Amino acid sequence: MRLFFKFCDMTDKFITFLVVSLLFLLSILLFTAVIYRYILNDSIYWSGEVARYMLAYIVFLGSTIAHKSKHHIRIDIIFAYISKRCLKCIDIFISIFFLMFWSIVLWGSYKLFPLFMMQTTATLDIPYAYAFAALPLSAIIWIMYSIEDFLKVIKR
Repeated sequence: MRLFFKFCDMTDKFITFLVVSLLFLLSILLFTAVIYRYILNDSIYWSGEVARYMLAYIVFLGSTIAHKSKHHIRIDIIFAYISKRCLKCIDIFISIFFLMFWSIVLWGSYKLFPLFMMQTTATLDIPYAYAFAALPLSAIIWIMYSIEDFLKVIKR
């Protein structure tokens, strides 16, 4: 179990590095696109599409970072008045709910993946599956973090 927790922590650090890198690259790309358009009177025709796909990865992978560090929105005032035993039951329910939800998302993504491999993007002419892969990738990470949360609550 300790090895699994360590793996989750390493995954979180890697994803944090990846998201920060993508944010940095996205800002450079958009800055360059603005310079090209308004100063050089030319445009980088593929910049908008690449920016959308990078933003999708940033949002989906960033949500896993927020989940791991417990920064998602929740009403803390309610938890202050709940007993420890009831709080443990709620945490178990939330972990199981996330596990089921992201398993359904992963299964749906798996079913749609062949369709997205056949369709290509407008300007880059690559399969939509590369952009769409942000969803199943983040679902796998959410599932892993939900299992970790469940194990930590049970261990507590």
